[in-house]
Amino acid sequence: MTQSIPAQPKDTFDKAARHQRLLELLEAEDAANGEVGCGRNLGKGLSGYLSTRGVALDDEQLKRLLREHLGHILMEPDFDSITTQIQRRLESLVGQSLDSSSSFAPLLNSTNVTEHIPTKDLRELFQPQLADFCSEDTLEHLIGLSHQIIHKAVLQPRHTWSKPIWVLRGETQIYIVQETGSEAAIAKVKTQHPQETEKLEVITVGGILAPDQVISLNTNLL
Repeated sequence: MTQSIPAQPKDTFDKAARHQRLLELLEAEDAANGEVGCGRNLGKGLSGYLSTRGVALDDEQLKRLLREHLGHILMEPDFDSITTQIQRRLESLVGQSLDSSSSFAPLLNSTNVTEHIPTKDLRELFQPQLADFCSEDTLEHLIGLSHQIIHKAVLQPRHTWSKPIWVLRGETQIYIVQETGSEAAIAKVKTQHPQETEKLEVITVGGILAPDQVISLNTNLL
């Protein structure tokens, strides 16, 4: 008699599907935060990641402190980026502190990092919010990482990053334009090339281009 292979229980498949769906939701959250391709490989650390999701800083308090000290240098996109990065570092540090075999990554040479916000002010902001979650060592490490993140933002402000270029296809022309988004890119093309009345198709996006410039190519030449 031929013995059939037992079917895998349905709940096993359901569990795998739920796990995959959860990963997709986390990926979508990162994309919504502008962190596509951030490189966080959850893998077996998923349960540890979820256990730290409740550990969060008050973004508005942190942004208020950033505006107070750096409002003359940085703008809201910079503050959004800084708070997101600090929150990610906090989750990572708490996850490491839960794993006794882990140790904190060494900080960069502090002499090369300017404290744009006094350590005292950062400690006064972080400590009340994190006292129940973090040890003193974790708090100090987070402060050091925050100095690094803020210093890097001051050196390379996010609001000065070049806008991406968009390659758009019309009926007879290819347009290359630099703008923040597809709608703005299409509007710029039609402003500079009012004869273009057909629907424009986005072919690709990325890279940089000289500001306020639209390059038009005849598709018959491609």
